[in-house]
Amino acid sequence: MSLLAPLMLLGLLGLGLPLLAHLRGREEPKRVRFAGLRFLGASDEVVTQRRRVRDGLLLLLRLALLLLLVLALTRPVSTGDARVAVLGEPHDAVLLLDASFSMNLARDGVSLRSASEDTAAAILEALPPGSRVGLVTTDPGGPRRELGADPERVRAAIAEWVAAAPRAGAWTLESGLPRAVALLRQAGEGQPGAAGRRVVYAIGDFTGRGLASLPPTAAADIPVLPVAASGRLDDPPPVPEHMSLESASWVPAREIDPRAVRISGAVRRHGGAGERGLAVLLRVDGEVAARVEVVAPADGLAAFEFTHIGAGVGPTPASVELAELADDPLPGDEARHLWLTGEDNVEVAIVNGDPSEMRAHDEVYFLATALAASASARRLRIHSLAPDQLAARLRDGDRLADVDVLVLANLRAPAEDIAPALRERVAAGMGLWISVGDRVEAGAYNERLGELLPLLLREPLVVGTAPGRSEAHSEGVAPPDLTHPIFLGLQGELGLLGTRTRRVFLLEPDPSRGAEVALSFTSGAPALISRPFGRGRVALLTTSIDRDWSDLPLRPGFVPLAERVLSWLDTGHPGAAAGQIVAGEPRRIAADGPVTVHTPDGRELVLPPEARR
Repeated sequence: MSLLAPLMLLGLLGLGLPLLAHLRGREEPKRVRFAGLRFLGASDEVVTQRRRVRDGLLLLLRLALLLLLVLALTRPVSTGDARVAVLGEPHDAVLLLDASFSMNLARDGVSLRSASEDTAAAILEALPPGSRVGLVTTDPGGPRRELGADPERVRAAIAEWVAAAPRAGAWTLESGLPRAVALLRQAGEGQPGAAGRRVVYAIGDFTGRGLASLPPTAAADIPVLPVAASGRLDDPPPVPEHMSLESASWVPAREIDPRAVRISGAVRRHGGAGERGLAVLLRVDGEVAARVEVVAPADGLAAFEFTHIGAGVGPTPASVELAELADDPLPGDEARHLWLTGEDNVEVAIVNGDPSEMRAHDEVYFLATALAASASARRLRIHSLAPDQLAARLRDGDRLADVDVLVLANLRAPAEDIAPALRERVAAGMGLWISVGDRVEAGAYNERLGELLPLLLREPLVVGTAPGRSEAHSEGVAPPDLTHPIFLGLQGELGLLGTRTRRVFLLEPDPSRGAEVALSFTSGAPALISRPFGRGRVALLTTSIDRDWSDLPLRPGFVPLAERVLSWLDTGHPGAAAGQIVAGEPRRIAADGPVTVHTPDGRELVLPPEARR
């Protein structure tokens, strides 16, 4: 027997009230006059208190009623032989099952997920008659059953789910509570339970992402009852000893060789006693390339490191694995897969359309300074090109073949004979960043590069000017769109608020171009807009990249802005950036023939290449 609201036991203090009332109760005295007492002086009236309780049966009845009221408010639950606590009155219930990876842990050959099926069956058997029950799991794609009076349909859904060996994720048990509450709320709108009670029975393990992540209530009127998938809440079973790869990552090791990479990580040992030695393998392209021995302490970490020479220019599949773990009770966390490449440089060519001998007035001075101070400075190779050099290379056979990202900073529109070559190079995968200024002419750009631009240019505008007004005002930058791929994974305003802009280029609206606005001015006009073009990408900044039109280069957010724009424009580079993909970010894979995709559930999808391969 356990209680959902044990603090209500304080109400037992009220049992003293009936007893006190009985002890202090007294009858009104009856006055009798005696002739001999008429001439005595009056004295203070004496009030006496009972020494013994009268009406004992009435007192016991009152105490019993008050005791039942207090016990009802504590909401007692019954605990059966199956280690589960169930509310002792008819109620609406939802079983919330943990679908995280740790539920694959096996004790005595039985996984926690299989044990949770037996625990759920025990709860279903213990539910009082008249209760309704539903089912959800922390896996968004797992089974879901509406509330109903037949527990067998819930039992069958759990058995089918466990037998299908469901996928395991990193969900916390707490993450499933909103779906459980939604089920209870939805059922309560139609036909509430017999006593109007609603409970969530959360079945999981003792990890920090399991039962330890649960709050005491799912909502103001919906308590959460934690139920151990195996063992008892007051006596957790010991964790079986098992090993896992805590981390594995790599960086280029150019100081050793241009093709060298350094792979490092850590092995975690869960449980156990003393020290345990084991082997860590490095597989490159399916073959064992290196082996290292580590010694892991009990409940501790053991670091490892490999240096591999021979990674090609393109990405090479590799993996780090723990060897000789056939009896590990939690299979699946002993390997990490990587893509290795020995060359991780991004070739960036900047074309300065308005050079100056004074650095502070040079068009690209602030951009070059920002890139040198960025976190990616080691992998960014910055080259300067004069406008005539750009034209010469586009007319030659190489056509910027070694350039990953091209920056046109306040550059006059390229000549008509080289514009097709520039378009072809972007379509093949090169990134293009265009920033405007006094030298940019809307008509020439639209005529020669209009097919590339996210939106066609209209004309530059002095901010705040209008007919009859001679004074110009500045305009600020609105908070960035953090859902744009350029800013994925970032938070806050990125140090760009407070930017003041005096001139901007207006754009022609055209929804058919599929342009996305990453940054806007406070008026709503686009400040940074992007668009895919073939395999490449194009970004357009509608103000200058120097101080002529805006103080954007002076803002602390300019450095990460420049870095993120160049990283996003670098689509075809096979370096480490290509192996680090943010969730939700599209990534194109160049291939001449069909590609076979192996999904987590074991299926194989054969995808033919697109028209541009």
